[in-house]
Amino acid sequence: MRRSLIALRDLGIGLIVICVLSFLPTTLTQSWPEPARRAVEITRDIRALLFDVVLETAVGVGSLLASEDAGIAVSVRVKADPAAGWRPLDLPALRAAARSAGPRPGVAGSFDEARAALLDNVYGERRVTFFCGCRYDHRGRVDLQGCGLGKLIGSRRAEQAEAAHVVPASRLGGSRRCWRDPAAFPACTSEAAGMRLSRLACCERVDPDFAAAYKDLHNLVPAVGAITAARSDHAWGELRSGQRLGDCAMRFDPILRRVEPPEGVRGDIARTVLYMRDTYGVRLSRQDLQLFKGWDSADPPDAREIERNRRISRVQGRGNPYVEDERRL
Repeated sequence: MRRSLIALRDLGIGLIVICVLSFLPTTLTQSWPEPARRAVEITRDIRALLFDVVLETAVGVGSLLASEDAGIAVSVRVKADPAAGWRPLDLPALRAAARSAGPRPGVAGSFDEARAALLDNVYGERRVTFFCGCRYDHRGRVDLQGCGLGKLIGSRRAEQAEAAHVVPASRLGGSRRCWRDPAAFPACTSEAAGMRLSRLACCERVDPDFAAAYKDLHNLVPAVGAITAARSDHAWGELRSGQRLGDCAMRFDPILRRVEPPEGVRGDIARTVLYMRDTYGVRLSRQDLQLFKGWDSADPPDAREIERNRRISRVQGRGNPYVEDERRL
């Protein structure tokens, strides 16, 4: 018994240390050696996993209590999956105009193809990252010094442009069973090898609606990899204070799990989120809706955003109505 208590004590201390390390600011760890930075990133993953376990346990207990209460009638509405009509484009015909016959836009066959379409086709003549305005070349190499992120030089991820999600994958998949319980899908497990696909890979394989949302070009923007890592899956919002990476006008608060984008792209983000809500059923709170309506009003579509939307529409066969019609909101 005593050994068990000591083991539990040590486990608790270890988890506390991991959680403390996971909240270390990126501005502090960016100058650390690569192994140390990776270790901190692992602690963040462990913290996120612990939060998921606690949340799912609470939901499970709540469902059990509700099911045992005979005096309460529970009705569940199941939304029909509208993804049956989604048809991906036959890429390599990316440069030609294309239209999808179904209710979903035609998207790339893989995320790598979507990234190539974004960086090479949509932003082919204007290779500038979305959040920090950093230039990158045809190989995706970022000029960090030219955009005030010189301190990140030497970080492999910072020096490469990535296709970042405006609405993160966790928001797209969080309410789906493939995200919450990949083991429930035979296609996501391999009994022979004892392997299990990640939540993301599982949803890409078994949920066409998620796959379409994950690779939709309207939800992707070019970004510095270090910015994507610092943003993680935190929610958009406005902050009174927060951390910054170099001169990029983007602030992070890992405690509140919120990120404040630069003023010049807030309207773009708002219109993208609203498009994802209408197209894929992304849920927004009343506060989020008020925030995004305010951003849309303060930062209306400019020529750059309109041209981006036109290019994506040519590739996917569908534009963002919130960019095309400013009166929509």
